[in-house]
Amino acid sequence: MFINRINELKSLEEEYSKKTSSFSVIYGRRRVGKTSLISKFIENKPHIYLYITLADLNSQLDSFIKQIKNYLDDSMKEFVNFDSFEKAIEFLATIKLEKKLVFVIDEYQYLVAKDKAFSSKLQKLWDTKLQNSNIYLILCGSVLSMMHSEVLSYDAPLYGRRTSQFNIKPIKFKYISEFIPSISKLEQMYIYSSFGTIPKYLNEYDNSLSFVENIEKKILNKNSYLYSEGSFLLKDEISEPASFFSILKSISLGNRKIGHIASSLGVSSSYLSKYMQKLIDLDIVEKQIPITETNPLKSRFGLYKIKDKFLNFWFYYVYKNYNYLEIEQTKYVLEEIETNFNDRFVSFAFEDYVIEDIIDNPNKYLDFIPLKVGHWWNNKEEIDIVAYDDKNIAFLECKWKNSVNIEQVKTKLIQKAKDLHEDKNAFYLVVTKNDYLENEN
Repeated sequence: MFINRINELKSLEEEYSKKTSSFSVIYGRRRVGKTSLISKFIENKPHIYLYITLADLNSQLDSFIKQIKNYLDDSMKEFVNFDSFEKAIEFLATIKLEKKLVFVIDEYQYLVAKDKAFSSKLQKLWDTKLQNSNIYLILCGSVLSMMHSEVLSYDAPLYGRRTSQFNIKPIKFKYISEFIPSISKLEQMYIYSSFGTIPKYLNEYDNSLSFVENIEKKILNKNSYLYSEGSFLLKDEISEPASFFSILKSISLGNRKIGHIASSLGVSSSYLSKYMQKLIDLDIVEKQIPITETNPLKSRFGLYKIKDKFLNFWFYYVYKNYNYLEIEQTKYVLEEIETNFNDRFVSFAFEDYVIEDIIDNPNKYLDFIPLKVGHWWNNKEEIDIVAYDDKNIAFLECKWKNSVNIEQVKTKLIQKAKDLHEDKNAFYLVVTKNDYLENEN
């Protein structure tokens, strides 16, 4: 299933249409849809596609050679053989091609793991051969730390060679219904708050089952694919995951200030600094700052958040409850979900949905197009969403409840925002669960 990614496809097509060679880097966390994007892009183009695994490189080199032979005259095929990827790529660059060839190395990090010097070899091949050929080189990888160290960082061997890069992100909320047709808006919000928006995870959802049945069979069942996904994701990136797991579990439990996380783990805040930065670099955690801060780097109000909603759900309900789930006692965990899922997960996911919707459809909420949209808080108060431009500012509260006293909420909102709007035109809005459900298509 291929959904969305229109902008990425357009940019890839622009790279391909260049008269010169091109070199793109595609990266992003696992299951986000990188390979699906590449498959869609190359389906009607001359291409060589290598999916690298940790298996023996010789068999993968054989596959590469077979694909090279597809672009040779029959008279040449029997004489072509190579004992390394380096020599095969060097030969590929000499072939006269009628149309530009897309050459993809997917899961590039595994090739580097097998041959530590490969990025330096590829740098030389690009400088001396590939950049003068009719080839579009694409390196794709899922282990973000290695993609940075080998390709993206300033001191990486391949730094400065790429002509474009694509950081593939999870899909937006509005595309969930395309992955899982015929679901209600209520179920869509529940899925968003638990399965998240990673395409692979959404494909696991069984539309013939209820939401609760999906949680039980697809996430809490110890034999299911998603049950172990949190562990696999982190172990790919981190060699000693125990400390990182403890930090993420603490954040999922509601400890978002660095001091609270440190206290829950019995360590100092300074001890945690390197771990937090690693999680941020891996795009697993983000440090949020009040949206109105003029100097975010010096803000005293930083809060940490697990970016992926599935991973946040997994740490709270799966990792925390391994003792029950390993002996197939799912009843206790399902009861916990019934008790606090709406308050701990859906209410916050609803805020994120509204922020995303304001950015995509500002006129649905506001009389102006905001330059910034996000959360705001200080030591005493917090406002779910603040959106502003040079002249206007809007304050929004999001209430995922069946019954809301809107006037009472708005009165409190006006009081909390009294010192924030200065000389801007101020607007106040309460967005409720009913507002969301009333837009049912």
